[in-house]
Amino acid sequence: MDNYQKEALNQFFVYTFNKILAWEEQALVKSACYNLSVKEMHILEAVAELEKNNQNTMSLIACRLSVSVGALTTAVNVLVNKGYLKRQRTANDRRIVLISLTEQGKSAELEHQQFHKEMVESVGSFLPEKDLQTLIVSLKALSDFFENKIKDGKKKQ
Repeated sequence: MDNYQKEALNQFFVYTFNKILAWEEQALVKSACYNLSVKEMHILEAVAELEKNNQNTMSLIACRLSVSVGALTTAVNVLVNKGYLKRQRTANDRRIVLISLTEQGKSAELEHQQFHKEMVESVGSFLPEKDLQTLIVSLKALSDFFENKIKDGKKKQ
């Protein structure tokens, strides 16, 4: 890899990631979810996804988000106070706490899904089909690469 390619990749990772987050923040500010941060919205997204399969425990949500259970606990406390999440202990094992979306949380998540849908459709309509397929294959490879880096980092801890 030459210096131009290294710089181009670095700019892509830094600037594009930040621009996506900025766009997402703008969408939140304009929505009914103006009191949520992007991180909080991503917690709601993870809870919604895991709730579909009754896997919405603190440990599985933390794992999904690659954060500690302690960090998640702090964020969940805030989201419970804001009215987006609720806690419930399981009947079988009172030590297990399930985190669920409230009606307000479900509404916020639906709005967030709409943002993602519009983002995907925007990018999809911007690129020619051939380039879109190449992008999808490349992004899948990048996703796998970063997933493995996270797993390798956890093994070394």
